[in-house]
Amino acid sequence: MNLRRIMALLMTLVLALSALSACGKIPEEPIDDLPVTSDAPASDVPQNTLPPITTAAPTTATTPATTQGTLPTTAATTTAATTTEATKKKDKNDFSVEEMSGTMYATISLNIRSGPSTDFDRIGALNEGEAVEVTGRASTGWYRISYNGKTGYVSNVYMSTEKPANKPASTKKDEGVENLDDEENPVEAPEPGSTTQKPTTAEPVSAGDWVKENGAEYMYSRFTESRFQSAINLIAQAVANLDPAVYVGDYVDHDEAMTIAKYIAQIVGTTYCYFDQVSSISGTTLYLRYYVDNLTDAQRMVSNLKSAGDKIIDKISGYSDYNKIKYIYEWIAKNASYGHGNYFASAYGPICDGSGTCVGYAKAGFYLLSRAGFDTIYVCGNGREEDHMWVKVKYDGKWYNVDFGWSDPEPSNGIDPNYVKYDYLLVSDSYIKSTRNSVIDLSHFLNVPAANSDSNSWYSRNDAIAHSWSDVEKILKAKTKEAVDNADGKTYIYVMIQFDTLDLHIETYEYYSRSKFNSEILSGITSKYTCDNRITGAVDPEKVEKTRCLVFRLKKQ
Repeated sequence: MNLRRIMALLMTLVLALSALSACGKIPEEPIDDLPVTSDAPASDVPQNTLPPITTAAPTTATTPATTQGTLPTTAATTTAATTTEATKKKDKNDFSVEEMSGTMYATISLNIRSGPSTDFDRIGALNEGEAVEVTGRASTGWYRISYNGKTGYVSNVYMSTEKPANKPASTKKDEGVENLDDEENPVEAPEPGSTTQKPTTAEPVSAGDWVKENGAEYMYSRFTESRFQSAINLIAQAVANLDPAVYVGDYVDHDEAMTIAKYIAQIVGTTYCYFDQVSSISGTTLYLRYYVDNLTDAQRMVSNLKSAGDKIIDKISGYSDYNKIKYIYEWIAKNASYGHGNYFASAYGPICDGSGTCVGYAKAGFYLLSRAGFDTIYVCGNGREEDHMWVKVKYDGKWYNVDFGWSDPEPSNGIDPNYVKYDYLLVSDSYIKSTRNSVIDLSHFLNVPAANSDSNSWYSRNDAIAHSWSDVEKILKAKTKEAVDNADGKTYIYVMIQFDTLDLHIETYEYYSRSKFNSEILSGITSKYTCDNRITGAVDPEKVEKTRCLVFRLKKQ
């Protein structure tokens, strides 16, 4: 055996051992819908190695072991690129990188990130079978690659030295696995009425206690067919028992199971906050991922969530209904930071762990609103570039949208922990549609109530909507004086205005620069504050999130 072959075999062994050491970490997920295949990688049911649960805050352990016989066990092929240098370099983020050189292939459509884990920003993507130059391997197991002249990182789980064979997509829906557990991996819901009703002779599955325990009485009552309720009840039973998988094929077909898994199963994970999500689907079998691996730790998470929720609900017990909703909206915005955290897809994240993404924010809002006695339902759509989630709530006989995830200020505006964006508090469907790419139509499954009014939006209730240029000047002066009079020594105060049309929004934004606001509005009211920033929704007609809102931030001199 020649020296070159020996070196290649040694490197294969080193990388195989390295891959084993990385087992248990949540792998990067594919970004595009995967075809249903008969040999899906084991990473379709990722492991979770978050810290153990304590009585103060929960922890995460691995999901139930794949040796139970129901989870896919076929391992993805991960072999070595040729190593040319074994030096390790320490970078500013405290991970080491082993230098390598070689060509590898993506075994699926895969995200490219700026660092070697899902905590880093997405900077691009590889297509299935695409070749890429590997330049190193990080201590997390991820490969460093050269991408369009830049440095990026991809999950080692989905890379191979062998180019994947071109395989036709299977037409048998009960074969293979499709990943669902990446916010950047949207699964489109079928068009309304496009799925033929599945005939079933199976006995209905009763709900048991989960509906009440999860505050889901209203949403559960809105299912269009009892078979959908049965499918959700089966998922709830599995979650209650920490089962790793659940078969729902007696009640729904593959397309329906896919939509339920992606957009509706969240209803089960509200109070059952130890349930992360449906991570993948094979035919009509759903694979479930948890933050814990035993019922004792699961109950501890539920108990901790309830204790934290009790304090918030007790605080608002004497409030009016409007102020209850507003307080919950403000509390989540002020007490949680938008980021992945340890429990990002759970109500536990924003309420107990102080962090989450839109899924966790929506679940936290749903949990608190339902506990406060409001009818509530989840809503899904596509936000700026990826799937997004929020809720609808019934207030004063009408339905409104409340987007808790987007109530949180952008990081660049987060220097004041008391600042809250009121752009998404009790708003209509038409307003919501103007601020994102799309809203998922789930009418095949749920009778979702329409929200046709903005009469209780923050801007409407505070007389801060401008319909003309004369309104703009009048509102800015009145709201500036009001903010100054109620400043109470605060470092930052805010003047908020919304516009009836995008044209008026743009005209105001272009005219009232900070200096113009200071000279024409603020100077006649106070010299103690100066406008140091403007915060606005998109004024570019080509961009989404056109809230038609403009906020002037005033800083104490």
